Amino acid sequence: MRRTICVLAALAGLFLAAARAGEPAKPEPSKPAPVFRLTGAITIDGKLDKPCWKQAQQVRVDYIFGKIGELSAEPRAVAKYAWDEHYLYIGYETFDRNLVAIGTGEKQGPPGNRREGCEISVEGKKVDVVEFFISLGDESFFWEIHHNAANQLNDIWCTILPRDHPVYSSTMSTWGIHFAHQEYLQDEGAYTLAMAVQLKPKADGKPSTVNDDSDVDTGYTAEIRIPWAALGVPRDRQTWLDADTGQPVNQNTKKRAPGPWKMEGLVLPILAVVQDGDSKDRYHHSSPTFKGGWFHMGAAEWPRYVLTNGP
Repeated sequence: MRRTICVLAALAGLFLAAARAGEPAKPEPSKPAPVFRLTGAITIDGKLDKPCWKQAQQVRVDYIFGKIGELSAEPRAVAKYAWDEHYLYIGYETFDRNLVAIGTGEKQGPPGNRREGCEISVEGKKVDVVEFFISLGDESFFWEIHHNAANQLNDIWCTILPRDHPVYSSTMSTWGIHFAHQEYLQDEGAYTLAMAVQLKPKADGKPSTVNDDSDVDTGYTAEIRIPWAALGVPRDRQTWLDADTGQPVNQNTKKRAPGPWKMEGLVLPILAVVQDGDSKDRYHHSSPTFKGGWFHMGAAEWPRYVLTNGP
């Protein structure tokens, strides 16, 4: 299956390059916002009270879907990003008054780290989901991640296909998008994907509730930790360690283990999206220039972030 996806991705890239050859030049994107490096390990518990989140730049996820540059009158979600030599970290907060989270009942992931998926649309239910679209710089290939208040998570590898590609109109494509649902974010040895949720207190001091519309919630905070290798970062940013001594070695060394990733300077397009099933404007996102339609097709309008060592 993975070999098939890789071949498909390569073909898509060739067709896209040819299709774009005659297109007019796109305007220069805005300067990437900095994402700061962690100075020490953190525990993934869903709480955003750690120093890294206090210094991270806040990303408003309040732009109304289909209304370019128009912000919601009230906050919908806030996202923050951080990194170190092994992971990309996502922290976010929602302000939902009625939390609804529904699991798929199916688990996916590597052995020892399987997680239940979350539904993003259920007929007759007002499902709430937060989404992150994460690219490694190519607008045609990226991860789509869904997470909810019950700490359920989906991860989907997406490939955008040109209209003249034969797969575009095949059963392998939905409106020009190939959704590789069976792909999932991998662990890298001891470096594993992790996520956690912390329900925010209600007016009475008790935690907000999930799937209980008899009270008024205030939302939740969450953290997601993703290994760099899982995202598909450039291999030339990888280092190697001696399996016995832990010292840096050449990649040709026989007894070696993956070492830290040299990620400073990498630019990441990331779009944050929040679905509030009770809101008239169901979708809000983090791009001031996104015009509407499939989020997948608007990667050129996703905000850009550059990994830096610190403020």
